[in-house]
This record gives sequence, C-alpha cells and structure tokens, in this order.
Amino acid sequence: MVTTLYSIPISNYSAMARDIIYRNNLPVKIAAPADLGGLKSDAYLDKFPSGKMPALDVPAEKICLYESDVIINYLLPSIDNRSRRGALNNLVSRIHDMYHGPHQSSLYRHVKSDQVRIDAISAINFALDEYERILGELDDGPFFGGSSLGRGDLIYPTFAFYLHILPNYLDSEVFQSRTRLTRWWNAIKKDEICTRILHEMKGGFVEWEDADVFLKLYGRKCAVTFI
Repeated sequence: MVTTLYSIPISNYSAMARDIIYRNNLPVKIAAPADLGGLKSDAYLDKFPSGKMPALDVPAEKICLYESDVIINYLLPSIDNRSRRGALNNLVSRIHDMYHGPHQSSLYRHVKSDQVRIDAISAINFALDEYERILGELDDGPFFGGSSLGRGDLIYPTFAFYLHILPNYLDSEVFQSRTRLTRWWNAIKKDEICTRILHEMKGGFVEWEDADVFLKLYGRKCAVTFI
C-alpha cells in the first residue's frame, strides 16, 4: 500500500511536505489532486473533506490527513519541542501560519479593496521582522535549525511568493534591512533540496505569468527570477 501526497508544484504548503519527502528519501508517491478528479471531486472529498491540499493518504495506517502542519509533523523523522532552538523553530512555523497564511491568496487573487492588500503586506512584514529577530536569538546558523535545516526553515517555499510578488507588483522589499534573513536565504539557495523545490515552484509561477494571472491583477507581467 503506497502512501501518497497530493500536491501541485506551485503550492508552498505542499512544497514543505515535498522537502521532507525528498530530504529523507521517504517512500511517498507524489500525485496531483487531478489524479482523483480534482479538489472538489467526490473521490477527493471522500478522502479529504476539506477539499484542500496538501493532503496525505496513508492506507497502511488507514488515515487520510490534511492541513500542512499535521502532514509535516507526521512526515518528520523527529520533532524537537523542548530545547530552546526547537521552541524557536516552532515559533517560526506558527508565525508563518498565523500571520502569512490568512493573507496569501490576496497576493494573487482579486480582493474587495486595496486595504486588504495593505493589511496583508503589514502582516507579512511583521512575520519577516520576526524571522529576522529570531535568527538573531539563535547562536549559530545560517539556518533556524543551525548548520542544517530545522522545522522553522520549512517556511522557505513561501519566499517564492514574496520574492516574485512583493517587489514586482506591490512595491515592497523582502530583504531590505534584514541582513540575517538575507544570509539565511543565500544559504537556502545553496541547499540541493531547497533548490529542487524552488525550481519546481518556479515552473508554476511561469505558468501563472503565461496565463496572465498577474497581468489581470496588476496590469503588468514580470519574469520569474527568484531562483
């Protein structure tokens, strides 16, 4: 019985799970929701009532999981909840989900007013400032996990959205005055698995640009250059 992750390349939350699978050589098949007929199909909803992704089907355990945090915690070989570093990594993950998550779709979908995007940028900047501060709280690096990636470092796929959308379409910089975060990102781009994930996501952004997703929202198109 094969464990299957349902994912698409551009999904940053799915990319977090894919990183764990690639990095640990886990025996997990990666499939698209379309393989079950799509997110809103009866076959998909029978397994995953939320109609969202990522989603993980583990037939050997007779469980179907959704919500990225649940899937990540299931896939990780171990989780450090007690050490200072472990606690700060968990804080990074929580900040991401609480201050970025609710606003992500406003970056690439129509919104009711400009204030919605203003609020999104404010929340995202709070998260970015907190990442910068927490990196300073840690004794070594360049990652939140130290010399290797930790739980907190799995936020990195979201930076594909930040780096493509914020400076190109919303006149907002990601790394300005955030020197520790800049160092962290440079280290992320040197990691083989991270680079693989970011190239997968880049393909998704190229498809969106080709489909005029951002042209329709912002009146212009931009090259995809974050990796």
